[in-house]
Amino acid sequence: MTKTNNTSELILDTAQAIVQQFGFNGFSYAHIAEKIGIRTASIHYYFPNKEDLGEALIARYLKNFIAASVQIDSETDHHLEKLQKFILLYSEPLQENCTCLSVMLSSDLATLTEQVREGLAQFFSANLTWLQQVFEQGRREGHLFFKGNAEAQAHQFLASLQGAQLIARSFRDGNRFELIANGLLSALT
Repeated sequence: MTKTNNTSELILDTAQAIVQQFGFNGFSYAHIAEKIGIRTASIHYYFPNKEDLGEALIARYLKNFIAASVQIDSETDHHLEKLQKFILLYSEPLQENCTCLSVMLSSDLATLTEQVREGLAQFFSANLTWLQQVFEQGRREGHLFFKGNAEAQAHQFLASLQGAQLIARSFRDGNRFELIANGLLSALT
């Protein structure tokens, strides 16, 4: 059983890295098989078709985000620090000149199955719900300052980080992401 879990996780890890670099439509099972040294039939055993793989990718990504947000909440009560840690989640893919899985899947949205699109919407909803709570509580406790409502602030914050990933990747310059992220934080203090 351990080998099954390890193989399926290795497939998911490899597929996620490829999607984050080339998009969901930019790879085949042969690309994954070549990278990890298995036959494509082995990938089909775990994920019968690419749509199944896409569903598993976004479900795992959502699960990982929920775990990360719980960890952030447990590490600090200061809401500006929570946002700083959230930004780190979005800066990680840039180390490999990639974007987050959700950005790449969004760019392929028209060709994704309804289940993958729904999973992507759930991922964004989880991000926005968490951010909205951070903004509401942060303003109430005097950690964050902004005009308007927390829901709009959450949308603007998330959209800005995703756009910052695209700009940084286009220029191959992670400093551009940092510039935008720092601007977002300084506008809240």
